[in-house]
Amino acid sequence: MVDRSGDVVFRNVILLGIVSLLQDISSEMIHPLLPLFLVGMGAGSVIVGLIGGLGDMLNSLGNLLSGVYSDILGKKKPLAFLGYVASAISKVLLVAASAWEHVLVYRVIDRAGKGIRTSPRDALLSASVSPRKVGWGFGLHRAMDTSGAVLGSALAFVAASIFMMPYNYIFLIAAILAFLALIPFSAIVERPTQTKTNRMSFHLRGLPYGLKAFILISTLFTLSNFSYMFFILKAAKGVEAGVLPLILYMLFNVSYAVSAFPFGILSDKLGRIPVLFLGYILFSLTCLGFSTLEGNVWPFILFAAYGISYALFDGNQRAMVSDLSPEGSRGAAFGTFHALTSVAALLSSTIAGLLWEAFGTHAPFLYGAILSSISAVALLSLGLKLRKVL
Repeated sequence: MVDRSGDVVFRNVILLGIVSLLQDISSEMIHPLLPLFLVGMGAGSVIVGLIGGLGDMLNSLGNLLSGVYSDILGKKKPLAFLGYVASAISKVLLVAASAWEHVLVYRVIDRAGKGIRTSPRDALLSASVSPRKVGWGFGLHRAMDTSGAVLGSALAFVAASIFMMPYNYIFLIAAILAFLALIPFSAIVERPTQTKTNRMSFHLRGLPYGLKAFILISTLFTLSNFSYMFFILKAAKGVEAGVLPLILYMLFNVSYAVSAFPFGILSDKLGRIPVLFLGYILFSLTCLGFSTLEGNVWPFILFAAYGISYALFDGNQRAMVSDLSPEGSRGAAFGTFHALTSVAALLSSTIAGLLWEAFGTHAPFLYGAILSSISAVALLSLGLKLRKVL
């Protein structure tokens, strides 16, 4: 997929972007409505937590297993396609759901599908661009992916709140979009891998030092990056929420989608570490703002900054993994990265919830500000040892 002159072949990047755009429209039509759907079936908070936690666990495990196995297989496309098919089928099951147990089955299959596809897809995207354009490729992909989140949440709001469409009908539309995403994916042509691994490795020991160090730093940062729901709750605290959560959530996604592509290009020019450092620091300042600032305007400014910080670090972390991983171990590298950061994300939200209950609403944000700043310093330290990345 990359010719000898090193020029980018656009085909795979664009197709993968379209796939993610459609998939995220599909998923985001469901995610904002799913808690209400469960409550309407009589499910309590314990059941909601069980469904969410089990899905996240399968997502993490699937990332690692599929990433490693794709290296052994020597092909990324079949596993990624299988993951997309599983998620599409799960949405069909959700259309017919009439009890919380059915939603549990949907969540398990959907998150397992996401886990199966993510690492091979990122490795496939990495192999589809030249080393000089990795930030460009991941930046464009994250921009299209997040644009799907904006469109999906907007469609869910319009369908449920304005047209009063039953949830099952909305889920049916989401399922159709998920199957439509398989069409552009089937047109992707995978470049044969020159090197393969012959055994499964579930540890960091076999990966290069720089990659291991970066995965650990990004995992540390993810421990500070708790769920967006805490930001929403803090912004809406003490006011009549109304549509405010949706507006803020869309503001986050819009600022993220608009910024991701330019910051991906910037990382190709300046290097990954300076751009990632800015992302970590901006996230830290955003958390500090949520902890200390009051007023009606600040939530809008801070949610825009929140989205920009994601645009700085999300796609560029993946580009950094691509930079530091050998071709024959790229699936395992992305699998390890996604698995560890997924577990860290689950832990970070648990920690944030405990801090919120024990010390007040400002505590999780102080925690996030401090830990993300430590991660930024660790990243600069790594940069001094990996000058060729800068």
